[in-house]
Amino acid sequence: MEQTEQFHRHDLVWLAHPAWDMLIQQQPALAAQLRQWQQAEWPAVVRRRDGDATEHEVCIGLALPPQQGRKIRVAARVPVQQISAHQPGLSLSTAMAVAGDSAQEYLQAMQRDAQQQGIRFRVYGSLAMQFLTGVPYMTPQSDIDLLFRPSDRQQLRLGLALLQRYRAWLPLDGEIIFPREQAVAWKEWATADTLVDAHANQRVLVKDSQTVRLVNRQELLDSLPST
Repeated sequence: MEQTEQFHRHDLVWLAHPAWDMLIQQQPALAAQLRQWQQAEWPAVVRRRDGDATEHEVCIGLALPPQQGRKIRVAARVPVQQISAHQPGLSLSTAMAVAGDSAQEYLQAMQRDAQQQGIRFRVYGSLAMQFLTGVPYMTPQSDIDLLFRPSDRQQLRLGLALLQRYRAWLPLDGEIIFPREQAVAWKEWATADTLVDAHANQRVLVKDSQTVRLVNRQELLDSLPST
């Protein structure tokens, strides 16, 4: 049995039958949609832990297919022993297959550049759900949510440069994941880099597995090797 510490935000998890039964009991108004999800064997997504979640519970979310422009999101907790499978979020190279034709050329070019630099982008949000379910989630207004985990400061610079370059053609959004699962919106980090008065004590908003807080940028940089 896996430990809850091994489940990170945006990871994909597949639920055992008892977990589905429990979820449907908690959400009777959504029983039909949840049974469809279960029968299709689609995964749930790990979310930030609730403050009162026990060490034996995994906090998950489901973004049900949009209906008449409405986005229905289900938040729940399941016992860790009711997780039947678990994996990180989808790689960009996998999920970009279902992006619109207008985005394909640029996503393929971005993926080639990232591969050459040893950077692995992962996908979450609407594009990931569209790939996993085969159901339309993307709209012309949808962002393409990417995350990456820089191995050192050089890779942080290279990854940010790629995101900045391709945002000219793609609606990119997402996060940088620093050590200890500390996530920062890459746009916020990039904006801070350009500030004239940027300094070591500048703080950015960090999301981790349990909290949202402001953290000193230098502290995050120090968590990465310099080379």
